[in-house]
Amino acid sequence: MSDTITVLTADTLAALTDAAELRALRDAVTARLAAVLNDQHGAAPAPGRRVRVDSSVTPLVLANLTGTIEEEPSSKPGFAHMLLDESSTQALRRDHRAGRRRPPATTTRARLLIPTACLLLADHDS
Repeated sequence: MSDTITVLTADTLAALTDAAELRALRDAVTARLAAVLNDQHGAAPAPGRRVRVDSSVTPLVLANLTGTIEEEPSSKPGFAHMLLDESSTQALRRDHRAGRRRPPATTTRARLLIPTACLLLADHDS
């Protein structure tokens, strides 16, 4: 990107004073960054898809947990936000190996950042 475009963009951003405009811009930039990173590192399953964490994940305590991919894209290359289903959240809470990943007792569905390479589609799991 040329310096002229960078300066114009910085000046335009500095001129914005409406919080709603800035939030919309942030959301657009986050989505675009996720798309670029997914092109470079392999796409995550589409938002809303049911997935299962495979046994190649570390730590292994996360293996076989199920949930859905969230709408919010991850800005970390090769990762996706996963919202665990209730039974997986309970299983993670009960597992002594969970450590700092143990969801609080008040959490119904825990949110995790998982490597996309460790996710399998599980739309038809029972």
